[in-house]
Amino acid sequence: MSRSERWGISAAKTDAFIKGIAAHPYVCALLVCLLLNPFYLGAAENVPPNALYMESFGVLLTVLIGIYIMYKRGKIGKIQACVFGLSAAFLDYVGAKRFSQATDKGLWMLVGGIAVVSVLYACANTDKFQPQLNALFIFAIGFLVKFHYVFNTSVYTRQNDVHVFGGDSGHAAYMEYLIAHRALPNFDVREVWQFCHPPLHHIICALWIDINENVLGVGHNPARESLQTLTLFYAMCIMITAYKLLRRFKLQNMALYVPLLMISFHPAFILMSGAINNDVLSVAFMMGAVLCTLNWYDNQTYANILKIALCVGFGMMTKLSAAIVAPAIALVFLAVFIKKIRTDWLHLIGQFAAFGVVCVPLGLWFEIRNYIKWKVPITYVQEMPNTVMQYIGDRSFKDRLTDFSSEQFKSVFEQWLCYDDKGELTGYNEYNPVIALFKNSLFSESVNETTFENTPYMLTAARVFFWLGIALAAVFLLLMVVMLVKKCEMRPVEKTLFGFFYISMIFNYFKMCYDYPFTCTMNFRYITPTVIITSIFCGLFMNIRKNNEHPCVVKAVSAVLTLLVGVFCVLSVITYIAICAPVITE
Repeated sequence: MSRSERWGISAAKTDAFIKGIAAHPYVCALLVCLLLNPFYLGAAENVPPNALYMESFGVLLTVLIGIYIMYKRGKIGKIQACVFGLSAAFLDYVGAKRFSQATDKGLWMLVGGIAVVSVLYACANTDKFQPQLNALFIFAIGFLVKFHYVFNTSVYTRQNDVHVFGGDSGHAAYMEYLIAHRALPNFDVREVWQFCHPPLHHIICALWIDINENVLGVGHNPARESLQTLTLFYAMCIMITAYKLLRRFKLQNMALYVPLLMISFHPAFILMSGAINNDVLSVAFMMGAVLCTLNWYDNQTYANILKIALCVGFGMMTKLSAAIVAPAIALVFLAVFIKKIRTDWLHLIGQFAAFGVVCVPLGLWFEIRNYIKWKVPITYVQEMPNTVMQYIGDRSFKDRLTDFSSEQFKSVFEQWLCYDDKGELTGYNEYNPVIALFKNSLFSESVNETTFENTPYMLTAARVFFWLGIALAAVFLLLMVVMLVKKCEMRPVEKTLFGFFYISMIFNYFKMCYDYPFTCTMNFRYITPTVIITSIFCGLFMNIRKNNEHPCVVKAVSAVLTLLVGVFCVLSVITYIAICAPVITE
């Protein structure tokens, strides 16, 4: 009898648990986020006074029920049950007291969560679903890291174009307008910063705030801070979709776990989990569209193509740039049409028409409305004047793109021109889009040397993290190129989908940097799906087994990648724990 079986956790129970989560992963992620929300409401300062007691009671009750079950099954005697129960009560009391006195409660929750998840993982008993269990463990730790970040991050911290609730511009003001007026902006959206965005994300956020504040009685500020529960859920949806894509190509063992680790712990997705603008939801829909396209390629039904239409349409209704996935999807449509033009062309034409009927109105109705009412261009992008400090158009795009002087690498953090304490301009604006991309991908535009004033050793860790990130990005890109031309588990059409989607994002990024020469334009958040794409190809490379001409090379590269990705993930967690650490003042 195995250890887990002695404690009443049979293989059948473990398998049933894993199958249940696998059947409804998005619903499970939503339920976890919703259950956590009342206990923190988006930020550490919003933890209700009774939350600690409720959590402590819940933990103790769960343990006591487990002890009772073991007693009834004859696993332990009456005296043992009493001793275990009293010990559990004492430990629960001590833990609750230490937690209540802790300065960084988020760190306590992270460590405690990891301990609980690790114990559950160790007690699980399965042979049939061991890969799924391992993936679930990675998911759980990744979720806890993101929850720690959200717990310690305000809706005003490390955000992009959010501004403040109660203000007159930014994503926050957009949400407040919807709450106050119960209607879309009835004016030229070019007049107010960020009101030009399609409204899906902002409508959901407005409903969330309204329900929390006016129905559930949550306070004004906590109701708005708790928006991060939504973005945390969106970030987990991206992780789930990425896992589904990895499993689709029959990746096994480390070929599955290494790319999953990279995606789960990459700073871009940690940052997105707490960002209340519309980026994270748009990425979730884009990756959903990619997955649905692959499913349609295998089974060309109306139901499958309408799922693609809904993902693309809702993505564009969240942020118009989500349409960047559409050309890659169109190539898959074209490939299938050419392949079946003689046998099934009429049926495919009908499906494409259904796709257009759903996707186009859903994705463009807001832009068409604005064009009809105020002549706002369909593809309008809000611009800043050339007089702002972020302007870098005084340098030619060629000079910006080709300048890799060592001076720019003295700091691994993105540089912004700013005023010092004396009111004098200091520093410089990051201008090379390639360098800015790498810096922004790991630290965002808000993290710099001042972030680690209380932890100077982190500056060394940040440098190692930065150069390791560049090395892994280069290797992952190289492996993607190799696997695009090499025979593997991914079919040519699937390679076309991922390859063209990647190229489209990169092209759009540099075009945007050219058209809008400002430091804020060079954000990695515009191309975050590239992390998932290159990770998939990395897994495909590591998964090469049969008919490979250089098995030793593949094995050696895979071993090195496993080590480096592991170090990268550890540094990512340490970095964001340090970033979120509360400032202690005497």
